[in-house]
Formats: sequence, C-alpha cells, structure tokens
Amino acid sequence: MTSINLKKIRTVILFLFIAGNFSVYGSDNNLFTPTDTTKSSRKPWDKFSVSLGGFLANYNSGLTLGSNHLGVGLVLNLESALDLDISAWALRNKINYRFGKTQRHGINFGYFQINRTAFKKLGADLEIGDVVIPLGTEITSKFNFTIFRAKYDYSFFQDDRVSLGASFGFFIMPISFSVNVKDQTSSSTEMLAPLPVIGLRSDFLITNKIYYRQSIELLYLSFEGFTGSVLDLDLSLEYRPLKHFGFGLGINSTKLEITSEGESYPNLDFYGELTSSYVGVYLFGKYAL
Repeated sequence: MTSINLKKIRTVILFLFIAGNFSVYGSDNNLFTPTDTTKSSRKPWDKFSVSLGGFLANYNSGLTLGSNHLGVGLVLNLESALDLDISAWALRNKINYRFGKTQRHGINFGYFQINRTAFKKLGADLEIGDVVIPLGTEITSKFNFTIFRAKYDYSFFQDDRVSLGASFGFFIMPISFSVNVKDQTSSSTEMLAPLPVIGLRSDFLITNKIYYRQSIELLYLSFEGFTGSVLDLDLSLEYRPLKHFGFGLGINSTKLEITSEGESYPNLDFYGELTSSYVGVYLFGKYAL
C-alpha cells in the first residue's frame, strides 16, 4: 500500500470520526437510542477495563540518518529499499481506570509493538548515514517500533448514553533500526522519543450491549533543532454479550514524524529524520468492571 493510499484512508477515518459525532449524538432515531439503562444493574461506563488484541496494519516508513559533520544522508523508504514487510501483525493492549465520585476522571495506558526483519541482496549501492553498502551485498535489516501510551482523561460531558472527554498524556516510543552485513552491524540507531499529546474522545452507548468509541490525539512540537508531530485516529465498535466480558473491532491510523539534529530534546540522541505511518484493523477482547 502506497503512502498516497494511506493518506486517503486516513482522510476517510477522519471523516467518519466527525460524522460519527454528529450522527450518533444528534440523531433522534431509535437505532441510536439505547434501551432503558435504569433497568440494568450495570452502569454504562466501566470503572476498570483491560483490552487484549491483535492489530493488522499496512506500514509506510522513511528514515534518514546523518552526522553533524556530513549532514543528513539519503531518505530511505524502508519497505521498498530493504524489503521490510508492508503488512504485519502487532500486539495491542489497553488498560483504563476511572476514579472520583462521578467517575469523570480517568487514567489510560496502552501498548503497541511491531518488530520487522528482512533479508535482501542489494541491487544497487545503499547509503545509510556515513556508510555506503555496495551492490550485491546480502544484508539483514531490523526495524522495531513500540508505543507506550499514558494519559489523563476528563469527561466534560457524561450521561447514561454519551461520554465526551479530553485528554493529555505522552507517547513514549522506543525505536531501533539496524542493517547487518555478515553479522557485522554496518549502521544502527536507537532512540527513545517521549512526545506529549492532547486528545478528544467520544463514547456512545447505542444499546445496552453495543458501544461505539472514537478518539483523536495529536501533537506538533518544535524545540531547538527538534520537530515532532503525531496524529492518531481510532474508531471502534464493541459488543458486550456478558456483564464483564466483551469483544470488538476497530480501525486505527497513526502518523509520526520526527526530525532531530542531536541531543537538544530529552532522551533523544538522534541526527536525522524518521517518518512512520500505518493504517490497520484490530480485534480485541475485553474484561470490564
């Protein structure tokens, strides 16, 4: 899947996010009106929940490595230049906890990890930072990408049908990349990129057993030679057949861009540019209280 297609899909998800708020919250149709929640012993909004699932996505990653002396090198599309898989499964977990008398306050933790390894015999010289790997060389490349999410969420509007919230937190992203030639590392980089994000969330109870959830989180930050941006869109539909157990299906799109000229940003020793974009579908099981 090309980056152009990823942009189109991301635009569709953003449109669905906006349309969902208007159609679900503003509709008077019975389709979007839950049955009487006062007859149920279960409150509509969970105090605590754990979600475990898998994520199948299409990836488009670019990397530029350089040095302070020579400047940045060539931009590599990792999927085409190194034959990294375009589509891959990833592990995806979430923990949510609401607190306070009204349960409007919440803390949320999330985990996402994708590890990709590729083998290739080069059809042309490959330049990575200060290193040039000649044509015909057999290489092994690895690109590992993890996202830890931690955020505080406040529901500024909440009733038995709708919960609207705003959030502030961090994407903490350990990222590693390496190219090996005959078990010798020719080029590698590792970084830990903590990026603050703000977000909006809307949860809708369609019936006593069906939830529709959507969220958007974003960041743009420029700081002394460092520039970072994040855009994350998430839509999901959850079915709760039992009081404490449910399962669901979701769509997630994330776009990350980092440009750094050294050590000016905390915990980031990196000179170059990294872009990572993915769109995918995830399935999950959920335990809730």
